Amino acid sequence: MMALCIIVFSSYSSMSQVLTSNRQNYFGKYSEKLPTAVSELDKVFNTAEGAKVKINFADFSFNGIVTSYVKRFDNLSSVIVKAPDLDNTILAISKRINPDKSISYIGRIINQKYADGFELRENTDGTYAMNKIKTDALIEDF
Repeated sequence: MMALCIIVFSSYSSMSQVLTSNRQNYFGKYSEKLPTAVSELDKVFNTAEGAKVKINFADFSFNGIVTSYVKRFDNLSSVIVKAPDLDNTILAISKRINPDKSISYIGRIINQKYADGFELRENTDGTYAMNKIKTDALIEDF
């Protein structure tokens, strides 16, 4: 009986890991890695909720409206920007002030209708870039 349970569970979990998304890619024409200036990231945090903002990521411009600005703690702020011209794609970005007073950013550009997006990562030299990701693992079909 125990062996049967293990077989059923392992086949169920392996089937659940198969991606069955039928989403198309949206950002296929853009580079895999888009260098991103910190000054562009800071624009988001210096824009009032409800205002328009344009962020330049190398060969890609993200024009949107700040829909949410939340200061979670003294050292952590998060902003969501929605881009109507990009089929309501979302830029979600957070800024953290570290104990040593340095600043770190994390973020993503995603749209639940599409299978690709970007994730903001810090490079080893301290610069930032938006790196293309497959969002099928992040967003489930319903």
